[in-house]
Amino acid sequence: MSRRLLRLGVRLHPDKAAFRVHDRGADPSGLQAPAPPAGGALVSIGYDQMWIGSLQDDVDVTVLLEEWDGHPPPGRGDWEQEAAGEMYLRGAVAISTATGEPVLHGVRLLGGVGRYQMRIRAQHRAAIARLYDALLDRFRDGFSPQFQQALQELQGVEHYLIQLWPSPSSSGPQRTVTDADLALSGALPPPPGLEPPDQTGPLPSLPEPPALAARPEEGDVPRGDDGQFTELPAHAPPTGPGASPDDETATADPPPSPGGHK
Repeated sequence: MSRRLLRLGVRLHPDKAAFRVHDRGADPSGLQAPAPPAGGALVSIGYDQMWIGSLQDDVDVTVLLEEWDGHPPPGRGDWEQEAAGEMYLRGAVAISTATGEPVLHGVRLLGGVGRYQMRIRAQHRAAIARLYDALLDRFRDGFSPQFQQALQELQGVEHYLIQLWPSPSSSGPQRTVTDADLALSGALPPPPGLEPPDQTGPLPSLPEPPALAARPEEGDVPRGDDGQFTELPAHAPPTGPGASPDDETATADPPPSPGGHK
């Protein structure tokens, strides 16, 4: 029966809607480097590195990395998408963002140097992209407290599980990992309840958008801080010298013409 040798959980920002899993010496611009996934694909795999694609680049995602000494069991939970491949690793694996920022600089693999089979699973990719678009439609101000609070509920919900184990087709002898190796590496399974969960809980619900104040009609002027509008009369009665209190249209008497009688 296969044993899990390592399990790590990290959260990262999917710059340019992707992140990279790679050997520490892999060149992202080299001839053997794959192009980032296109058209909504989950992965693109090269010789010693691979890209994992998200459907958005604004909400943090959770990445779980596992090393096994053989093919892992199916596991718990239902994952929406799954892909598989093979990659060459020189005894360590790293995770970086699309802009080159290291998330895991290099995790030593107990399986040593060689080719590794990989299984990549994803959960809530499309749902988080859809919820974030809905969030932008509901709130005009991306810096408002309501928007930021709703965005916080989406952070880390999109999940990826990366499992790797030595490939049986790899040349050279297969290394057997003993309990002593696990003890020296510090990779012994943690006590129950301290492991990162396989998946997150149900998707969060978005809050209702704030009510928008009605636009003032022509001739309306807002009064006070309550957003209420007070309508002003279209024609105000004349005031000042010559105004008649009985006739709103009365005007002041014209001045006498030069040379007139007193």
